[in-house]
Amino acid sequence: MQAHAEQESSDDESGTGFELVVNSVSEDVFSNVYVKEEFEALFSSYGTHAQFRYVPKYHRVFVLYLLASQCVAAEKELHGFCFEEQELQVSKLKQPSSNYWLRAPRKRKDFLISPPISPPTDGAVGGNISVASLALQAAIATLGGAGSSFELHPGNDELQHPKIVVTQD
Repeated sequence: MQAHAEQESSDDESGTGFELVVNSVSEDVFSNVYVKEEFEALFSSYGTHAQFRYVPKYHRVFVLYLLASQCVAAEKELHGFCFEEQELQVSKLKQPSSNYWLRAPRKRKDFLISPPISPPTDGAVGGNISVASLALQAAIATLGGAGSSFELHPGNDELQHPKIVVTQD
């Protein structure tokens, strides 16, 4: 590995730094001091002021660089690099913007989507079908005593529609 010269430009500099996440790190990096020094030397070759945070439980290391160019170069060349018989998974950590905590939370879509109604079994789609006929309700309300009747629907002999009559016994 060759040492990379630090390039300073106004586009790359930032007060927060640029961070890499290194996954699939060998257990030896966390337990053996010499292996840890080799690991740090490998990543420090891209930036002399690299800082390291170790997370042994997840076999993960966070590497902080001062310049974006250092971060990009390290990611490009070390992703998939085999270190201590482990292939390193190196990726940039996405930094939230400075006003991230001040923004309103995202809106949720809180509505239910009901499935479409099923068609009738005979395949024909019904027309105007009312559940409670207002005419029927009016007929029941106007019925008097026993024996009274009310014609709801007149019959039609040509179409063979019977008439509908409500009677009270």
